[in-house]
Amino acid sequence: MSNKLYKVFEDVEQNAQLLSKYWHNFSTEISEHLPDTYHAELQELSDNLEIAIDNLIDELRNPTLTLATTGTTSSGKSTLVNLLCGAEIVPVAVSEMSAGAVTIEYSETKSLIIHETPGALWECGEWTGISDERIYQRLYDVMISYIDNREKQANLACPQSTISYPFRLIKESKLELPRGVKVRILDLPGLAYVGDEGNANVIKQCREALCLVTYNSAETDKEKVRSLLQEVVEQVKDLGGSPARMGLARK
Repeated sequence: MSNKLYKVFEDVEQNAQLLSKYWHNFSTEISEHLPDTYHAELQELSDNLEIAIDNLIDELRNPTLTLATTGTTSSGKSTLVNLLCGAEIVPVAVSEMSAGAVTIEYSETKSLIIHETPGALWECGEWTGISDERIYQRLYDVMISYIDNREKQANLACPQSTISYPFRLIKESKLELPRGVKVRILDLPGLAYVGDEGNANVIKQCREALCLVTYNSAETDKEKVRSLLQEVVEQVKDLGGSPARMGLARK
């Protein structure tokens, strides 16, 4: 991260703090001229502004670098994620396995959280100090359970999981990231599942991510290839991304 970018962050933080100060002075002054019935609403506005500014400053001081993988069904998304992690921790199969979203956050220690979701038929919880094999097996069991039951149970939401892991992309690379920068990888569902409400909140994070799109290039029919790529472009747009900033990984 260049010094120029640091300066931009510092300027934004200073302006945010000035805004907080100006608002405090304004709200204090105007409250003296308003009936008491308006004071609670004015205080709520002040509280919400302070929360927003605190969140902004925290993000400026601790920015997050997000890499998100998506693409057509069974196109190698999870294989790419495992390559970036340097270990086989996300289930890979010929058929679609990543119906749910998996967030992998860089950490020196390993842990797995399988979040509580509506109608979950699998074990949810948190496991620390977990091995690569157990991460893989727990995620595999969760995804198989979801795939086997999603058509039988209408309220069954896609599984959502978070892994803390010392992945290779950071641990073994020569990237010199500034102190405070957080890095995460999002293994998003195949395009067949992006409309699932259970994935909506995670998918929205792609708007701030570098999105790596995978597709199966084994198809030799040029028209089908063109159609497939157009589908990928449209899906990236639906995810809130820009095709101009797409990175394609071929299987």
